[in-house]
Amino acid sequence: MNLGRSTFKLFLMQSGRSLILFFAVIYFARQLGASELGSLFLFQALIGLLSIPADLGVRGALEKRLSEGEDPDRMLGSALFLKAILYACVAAVVLAARPFVNAYIGADLAIVLILALATFELSDLFVQTLRGELRVGETAGVMFTQRLLWVSIGAVAVSLGYGVMAIAVALAVSGLVTAVWGYTKCRTRIGRPAIGPIRSLVRYAKFHAISSTGGRVYQWMDVAIIGFFLTQQFVSVYEVSWQVTLLVLLVSKSIGWTIFPQVSQWDADGNQDEIEWVVSKGISFGLLFSVPALVGGTIFAPELLGFLFGPEYAIGAAVLAILLVEKLVQSVDDIIESTLRGIDRPDLAAIATLVTVGVNLVLNPVLVLTVGFVGAAIATTVAGIVSAALHSYYLSRLITIEFPYRIAGWYVASSALMGAILLGVQSIVPVTNTAVLFAMIGFGMVLYGIFVISISTVRNDVVVPAVRALI
Repeated sequence: MNLGRSTFKLFLMQSGRSLILFFAVIYFARQLGASELGSLFLFQALIGLLSIPADLGVRGALEKRLSEGEDPDRMLGSALFLKAILYACVAAVVLAARPFVNAYIGADLAIVLILALATFELSDLFVQTLRGELRVGETAGVMFTQRLLWVSIGAVAVSLGYGVMAIAVALAVSGLVTAVWGYTKCRTRIGRPAIGPIRSLVRYAKFHAISSTGGRVYQWMDVAIIGFFLTQQFVSVYEVSWQVTLLVLLVSKSIGWTIFPQVSQWDADGNQDEIEWVVSKGISFGLLFSVPALVGGTIFAPELLGFLFGPEYAIGAAVLAILLVEKLVQSVDDIIESTLRGIDRPDLAAIATLVTVGVNLVLNPVLVLTVGFVGAAIATTVAGIVSAALHSYYLSRLITIEFPYRIAGWYVASSALMGAILLGVQSIVPVTNTAVLFAMIGFGMVLYGIFVISISTVRNDVVVPAVRALI
């Protein structure tokens, strides 16, 4: 597997998916209003949180075992068997609690929720099957199509006067289509479940279930808590701010997805030097984008939310700035956590996740009740810092982590200079509309690009290797 090309394919896919969702959220925000959009976000939050008990680490365990070449057909069949049992239990609970679920969401979506959960779990399972086959780059088309199909159907439905129900149904349909397509791309077939493969999956999944929970909790727990204590309008403002910050993680997420199966193979072959090299390079690439995004996003936070989504969303400027700090930390944690799992230590990742989730669950309701929805951003950021610190500590006990301090310092210096110039220009040319906003963002990107390319260390250690990896 070519790590550079696979990462680039996933980066392009992630960029496309993120931009599609970004513009879709802008459209939905302007068409539906904050309250109705809040119902959609709560629907998605429940899918994300319910996927935890509906999976319990099985997908990650399947990817790990397939990357090791262990009885692939029976592994996939056994994974489906385990997931069918888990999903049936979750679906039964949601069905029994249907009135409460509908009241929480603010719309009659419990049945659609059950269907969407099933299609998304299948789609994700086959995507991770492809990753386990070391065909990470080929997952790009499947994941991109899922997002494009959902947004396209949802946008058409909204333009015809339909509301959240139609968007939720479109989400379920997109999952079903990509589940079928994903399976047709897999070389592994669905074999008969067997005790041996089931035990092998469970051995890994029992720890991975805990570590994988962290991502779901980060993404959706704060939204769920805001929806419980505050109004749906605050849910919309917070989630819109969150979606903007997700653009920062395009590179680190792509790297994390790509290196996991490769690190797993290197670990099985005893190639520790390769693992240490890819960790250092991965962090260098991830920080390249997250550092300037923090500076620029903080400067233009009110304009980004107010001009793009509507004046009522500008109150989320502080949330956006705080979450950009969290994304800066996560751009490093994505690489560290994927490596820790790849070297077959899901138990350590699980410990880190237990502590992190505990911090998040304690801080979120306390801070939401005391300082409002800004408190959710603070809680999530603190939890993110704890997660990165613990994952780094555990990984450093197993391999040597060479953090690229010098390169990171140049990123900080270049971003600070970029920010100073942007503030100076903004004092002369105020940002009064969307066109000026995008012009300022583009100007900042050009400035930062010039600054970092002019630095020989960054150019030789980051830019040139990236270009060579793609050739």
